[in-house]
Amino acid sequence: MALPEARAVPPASSPRVPWLRIAASCVLGVALVAALWPLMAAVPADPWIGPGALLLYGATLVPYHLIRAGRWWFLLRQLGAVGAREAIAIGLVGYMWIALLPLRLGELARPVLVAHRHRIAVGRTLAVVAVERVTDGLVVVGMFALTHDRGGDDELGGAVRLGATLTAGFFAAVLLGLVVLARWPRVWSTLARWFGRGPLTRLVAAADRLVVQLREGLVEVAARRAWPGFLVGTLAYWAWNVVGTWQLAIGCGLPIDLADAVLVTAVMNLAMTIPGGPAQLGVFQGGVVAGVILVAGKDALHGPGAVFGFWLYACQLASIALAGLAAARVLDVRWDVALGGLRRGPPGRAHGDAA
Repeated sequence: MALPEARAVPPASSPRVPWLRIAASCVLGVALVAALWPLMAAVPADPWIGPGALLLYGATLVPYHLIRAGRWWFLLRQLGAVGAREAIAIGLVGYMWIALLPLRLGELARPVLVAHRHRIAVGRTLAVVAVERVTDGLVVVGMFALTHDRGGDDELGGAVRLGATLTAGFFAAVLLGLVVLARWPRVWSTLARWFGRGPLTRLVAAADRLVVQLREGLVEVAARRAWPGFLVGTLAYWAWNVVGTWQLAIGCGLPIDLADAVLVTAVMNLAMTIPGGPAQLGVFQGGVVAGVILVAGKDALHGPGAVFGFWLYACQLASIALAGLAAARVLDVRWDVALGGLRRGPPGRAHGDAA
C-alpha cells in the first residue's frame, strides 16, 4: 500500500542523464579496480563461505538499513509534518541513488523527494543532509582515532592517518561553515555582495536562494528536541555497522576482533568520502584493501580478505538496491521523479522559499 502524500506528485519530464560525467566516473572506477587487482581480485577464485554466515550477515543488514534511514527523521520532522514511516522510505530510496549514481549525485534525491511530496524547499532538507553527513564524517574519524594504533604496515598506516587528518579538517571546516551560516547570516550576505557582480551575478543569485533555504533549515533543525534521537540513532547505526562487518569477517575466515572491525569500518568509510564512480566501484574496494592490510597483513588479501571484500560489497550493494526499490514502490514514486528533480532542482516555489 502506498503512503498518503501531502499533495499529488507533478508529472516529471524525462531527465537528461549526465552521460559524460557518468562515463568519466565509470572509467575512474574501472581504473581504480585495475590498480587494486594485483593486491586483491574483485572476484576471488573461490568466494564460497558458509551459507549460515552469509544469511546471518544478510539479517544484520535489515536493522542496519532501517536505523540508517530512520535517524534523519528526528531532524526532518522539524521542517514539516513528515511521518517516521515515510521518512524511512524516502531515506531508503535516497541511499539507493547515492550508492548507484556517480560522484555522490544521489545526495540530492532525498531533498527532491521531500520537496515533491511535502512542498518543503530542497535547500531546507539539504540542511538535514549536510548535518547528517558532517556527523557521520566526524564519527568515522573518531572511530579511526580510537583504533589506528592497532594497524600494522607503517607506510600505509601513515598514509591513512594523513587521509584521516585531512578528512577531519574538511568536516570541521564544513561544520564551522554551517554554524556561521546559521548564527551569522550577514557573513554570507557580505560575500554575496562582493562576488555577485559582472559575469557571476546570475550564479551568485542562484546560490543565494539556495543558501537562504539552507540557513532556514539549519535554524529549524537546531531545536534541542531533535538531537537526542538523531545522535542515538547515529551511534546505533555505526555500532551495528561494525558488528555486521565483524560477523562477516569471521564468517569469511578473517581473524580479526571487534576493535579490528572498528578500524576496518573506519578506513573503508574514510575512503568512501572520495566521490567515486557508480556503486562506489573502486573506492569501496580501495578502502577494504587498506583496512584488511592494516589489521591482517597483505597475505590475507589473497585469501579470506578477498572473500570478505567481495561479499561485503555484493551484499551491501544488493541490499541497498532492493531496499530502495521496495521503498520506491511503497512511496509509489517513479525513478524519473528523483532523477528529473536532480536535473531541474526544486519543483517550483516550495514552502519556505525566500521571497
